[in-house]
Amino acid sequence: MEGDEMRALREARGLDQAAFADWLNTQLSRRYNKQKISRWETGAERIPEAVNDLLAGDIQQPVPRPQLAPTILAVANQKGGVGKTVTAVNLAYHLAQAGARVLLIDADSQSNASIHLGLGAGTILSLEQAGKTTYDFLIKDAELSDVVYETTYKGLHLMPAGLSLADADAGLLTDSIAGKAVDRKMRGLRRSYDFVVIDCAPNLGAVTINMLSASDLVLVPVQTETFALHGVQRLVATITRIRRSANPDLDVLGLVPTLYRKNLTEHRDTLNDMRNQWEKSLHIYEPIPNATILAQAASAGQIVFAVEGSAPGQEVFEAITADLMRIAAKKAAAKGESVYGS
Repeated sequence: MEGDEMRALREARGLDQAAFADWLNTQLSRRYNKQKISRWETGAERIPEAVNDLLAGDIQQPVPRPQLAPTILAVANQKGGVGKTVTAVNLAYHLAQAGARVLLIDADSQSNASIHLGLGAGTILSLEQAGKTTYDFLIKDAELSDVVYETTYKGLHLMPAGLSLADADAGLLTDSIAGKAVDRKMRGLRRSYDFVVIDCAPNLGAVTINMLSASDLVLVPVQTETFALHGVQRLVATITRIRRSANPDLDVLGLVPTLYRKNLTEHRDTLNDMRNQWEKSLHIYEPIPNATILAQAASAGQIVFAVEGSAPGQEVFEAITADLMRIAAKKAAAKGESVYGS
């Protein structure tokens, strides 16, 4: 078995490398850890025969598909340039790789998520002219089937955005009925997808507020620079207001530090400040490094993990994916739902 085959088996179970190591240890009475799994998957070390035999037999069995309660996740931060789109796109990809049906909504008129998934400017303009964008779904009468773009990645669909989405803020601010319609449409997505991941605009405008109001969870990417922490308090305050007024079930999945350079004192200090200030009330993930390859893949309209197999930040995305799968499975079990794969 090759390393990429092992990774595919692991991701099909929605397990990160640490959880996969625990599973192997239970099956084989060994003491493997996530570092060992990483070395096998990257080809740095040969996969032991006992592990090969276990997994070879496992390939013959269908992967059990967990029951998941449909979950809407907003990836939000009112500050731009914090790695929000990279986080949203790569997380959506990892969820799809885990076997979930995933819709990524580009809720930013800058179209960054759409571009990251390979749509060129001409394609986006054509979709706008045809009324097949996020704006048309939220504000107009477009059906879901009209505005969903099937990506080249199995299980991952995209609702693209264009400049027209900038006009939605004004319309939603002045029309309360439109806001209720948006909420109804967003919640209707649960019938078609296991996870809806929303790449919110870098502001707290009406579209972003409506996205948060319709979501179950919020993930907050935070750049590891001094001033980036200042905006977290404002976003948390906004989430608190939304809980009180519109969505009492909205919860913060956690903060994910981004664009991290461990060799910079400012970044290390900011990460420590983030943990000191928020770790008692919010979960803080390990930082996603400031890696050139992530930015290059976004510019090239590719997902780096689909091309390279392994890239900086992989363990962070796997950890977030595992948390989301676990939360969705727990909710499904509590409600007695059987929705996954149905």
